[in-house]
Amino acid sequence: MIFVTGSTGLLGSHIVVWLLNSGASVKALYRSEERKEVVYRLLKYYHPDRYDSLVENLHWHRGDILETEDLEDGMQGCTKVVHCAALVSFQKDDFYRLWEMNRTGTANVVNVALASGISYFVHISSTAAVGTDGMQSDGMKRESNHWNANEKVSTYSYTKYSAEKEVWRGIEEGLKTVIVNPSVIFGPGSWEESSLTIFRTLKNGLKYYTKGGNAFVDVRDIADVILRLDKEQIHSERFLITGNNLLFKDLFEQICRQLNVKAPYKLANRLMSSVAWRLSAIVAVFTGKQPTITKDTARSAQEITYYSTEKIRKQFPDFEFRKLEDTIGNTVRGKMN
Repeated sequence: MIFVTGSTGLLGSHIVVWLLNSGASVKALYRSEERKEVVYRLLKYYHPDRYDSLVENLHWHRGDILETEDLEDGMQGCTKVVHCAALVSFQKDDFYRLWEMNRTGTANVVNVALASGISYFVHISSTAAVGTDGMQSDGMKRESNHWNANEKVSTYSYTKYSAEKEVWRGIEEGLKTVIVNPSVIFGPGSWEESSLTIFRTLKNGLKYYTKGGNAFVDVRDIADVILRLDKEQIHSERFLITGNNLLFKDLFEQICRQLNVKAPYKLANRLMSSVAWRLSAIVAVFTGKQPTITKDTARSAQEITYYSTEKIRKQFPDFEFRKLEDTIGNTVRGKMN
């Protein structure tokens, strides 16, 4: 049986479905009853004819990664762990929550996995934990890039990097582990959460785009890679799973084409982005809501950050990332709200 944390998130729910479809039994850690519906809806979306048989191998375990007793109970009877649970926020005020969930929570999962004799551990990290300083001059980020905690590192990045340090510590203590670093993830889910909010924003109408770019990956590709890594028991390595490198302008145009809405057509320069995050902060003071734009997100929107996929392609020469058009189509069809 495989223990999955963060089982009701965009990636975690897909990993649960992919594991069940592969024939595995899954014990899924969850915190609220209503969130279970995400997994059930995905099972019906991808495997309507096999839904009943797949659900038979799904076992729920209510708990929190900040409570070691919950983890100890959850890992009983399990031989493997896929650790997906994490908090994503670019609000500096969320540093303590980010540190608790991402670093302390990961340390707890690693410690309990070691004590429980888990045979294989998959840690879902992020491109945010990949260093900025690379040896090659092509501008692409790689797994080997050196971490440099400069002023451009967000609080989220710092906590994900710190979480990886806990995982490497676990590897040194004998935990057979592999780390995957996905980029921005798209796939069926709620457009009110995580990276999928851009679909809602574009659907509602957006005039401005920025000159930056990033990497965007299909959630199904990440799940496919995790099953491959598990099958071959590859460990003590980290892999970037980043799909397609693309400018934001080009991404928005592709999404809007499938949403049948007008794409953003005005360029927001650095000055406009700087003003926007400051205005957002002022509005937040009066409304009591989280600012929609932060200093970190405004800065990253103006930067082009591309990632190399050469390591995972070398590991699995026959693996091909899905085309972005397919990824966007699946995200639109699988909208859950």
